Amino acid sequence: MKNNSEILNTQNKIKNNSKEFENYYQNTIKDLKKNKKLNAYLNLVENYQYATDNPKSQLNKILYAVKDNINVRDTITTGGSLFFENYKSTYTATVVKLLDKAGAIPICKSNLDEFGLGGTGLFSAYGDVLNPFDETRIAGGSSSGSAVLVAKKLVTFALGTDTGDSIRMPASFLGVYGYKPTYGLVSRFGVFPYSPSIDHVGVFANSVDDVAIVMDTINQHDSNDFTSQDIKLDFLIELDKIDKKAKLVTLTNVVDLLGKEEKELFTNTLNKISKEFKINEGSLSTDLIHLVPVVYEILSYSEAVSCYQNITGIPFGKKGKGKTFEEKIIDARTKNFGKELKRRFVLGSFVTLKENEELLLKCKKIRRLIVDKVEELFKKYDYIIMPGASSIAPKVSDVKNNKTKPSDVDNYLQIANFGGFPSLTIPMGKIKNMPIGINIMGKINSDNKLLALAKRIDSLIGDKNEK
Repeated sequence: MKNNSEILNTQNKIKNNSKEFENYYQNTIKDLKKNKKLNAYLNLVENYQYATDNPKSQLNKILYAVKDNINVRDTITTGGSLFFENYKSTYTATVVKLLDKAGAIPICKSNLDEFGLGGTGLFSAYGDVLNPFDETRIAGGSSSGSAVLVAKKLVTFALGTDTGDSIRMPASFLGVYGYKPTYGLVSRFGVFPYSPSIDHVGVFANSVDDVAIVMDTINQHDSNDFTSQDIKLDFLIELDKIDKKAKLVTLTNVVDLLGKEEKELFTNTLNKISKEFKINEGSLSTDLIHLVPVVYEILSYSEAVSCYQNITGIPFGKKGKGKTFEEKIIDARTKNFGKELKRRFVLGSFVTLKENEELLLKCKKIRRLIVDKVEELFKKYDYIIMPGASSIAPKVSDVKNNKTKPSDVDNYLQIANFGGFPSLTIPMGKIKNMPIGINIMGKINSDNKLLALAKRIDSLIGDKNEK
C-alpha cells in the first residue's frame, strides 16, 4: 500500500542531516507564529531538554503538539484555565515521557476547552480556537487546538484527550484522523482528569500510518496508572494485514438522523466501502440513543466535581482573597473558573447530593445497559461504522446564541467512551467546502486491527474533496 506517513517522510529528510532538522525546526516555529491568530496553541516549547536522541526511532526529532491538560516538565500547563495561568509543571506525563524516549520533541502546548470540559473550542480562558476552513465555524472540542494544528500541518502529530468525543468530533470538523484507543491502552498519569471512568488519551494525525507509528510508542503499561492495561499491540506492522471477511455494521436509526446532504455523502461512502467489505444494517434502541447525552452529563460532571475538589488556590494555582479559608476558596474559584466550567460543576454537585443518589445510580445502570447492547452487536459483527458527526461544523454565532443543540448522532459516539471501545474518525469528504468524517468503532483491544481496516477504508474512499 502507498505510504502516506508524514512522520516517515519527514524522518527521511532530517535523519542524519542536522541542517535539514534545523530548517524543519525553525520553519515549524515560524509557521506556528505566523498562524497565531487561529489561537490553536497557548505556549511554544522552545529548547526542550528532555527528548532523547534516538536514531533507531521513527519518531526521532519529530515535532508534535501536546494538549495543555497534559503535564510537560518545566513548561506552563494551564488546562485552558485562568486558575493555572502561570503554573509550571514539575513532572512529565507518562505519554510524553515515552515520546521523549523515542526522540520526539513537543513544540507547543495546544489550546482547549477549560480542563477539557467542552465540545466546541469556545470555552478556553484564553480565547476561542478558530476553524481554519471557515473562521465563522467552530473547530470542535475539547481537543480543538491539537486538531487545528494537525489540520494546518503546523505539527506532524498531536496528543489530545477524549472523554466524550473530544478527539473524534474535532477530527470530523477539520478533516484529520482522530483516534481514541481502548480504555487503559495509553497511560493517563500526568493528565488533568475530567471523568476518570471514561477519560482517554489519544492521537491526531494526517494519516492512519502516523496514528499507528505514535501508538507503537505510547501503548505501554504504566504502574503509575491503575487503569493501565498490561497489553502491548503491534500497530504499524499490522496495518497491511486486512481481514477481508470482517463483518461491518451500520446503525440505520443513527443514519436516519442525518441531514439530506450528510446522509447522501455517508451512503455514497458506504457504497465505496461495500466494494470490498459486506456492510450489514443493524440498530440500537432509539430510546437508549436519546439517553446517551443525559447519562454522559450526569456521570462526567459528577466525576469532574470530585476530581477538582483540590483546586482551591491554597496548595497551588491562583490565590483567592478573604479572611477565612472558605472565603479564599470561593474568591479563587469565582474569579478563575469560566462560565461553562461553573455550569458543569453546579450540575455535578447537584447530582452528587445524597438525595439524588438514586439518579446517579440509575445513570450508571443505563450506561451498563448501553454497553451491553453494543457488546451484543459485537457478538455478530466486528466493527460499527457511523457518521463522524451529524453535520459540518456549526456556526460560532449559532452555538453562542444557543441556536444549535448537540444531535443524537453526535452524542452517540460517546458510547465508545462508556464501554472503552477503540474508535477512529477519518475524513469522509466535504459539504459546502467543509470537512466531515466517518467513524469506525471496534471491539476492546482490537485497536491494531481497527487501524488496518481504517487504512483500507481510507483508500477505498479516495478523494475527500467535494464533488
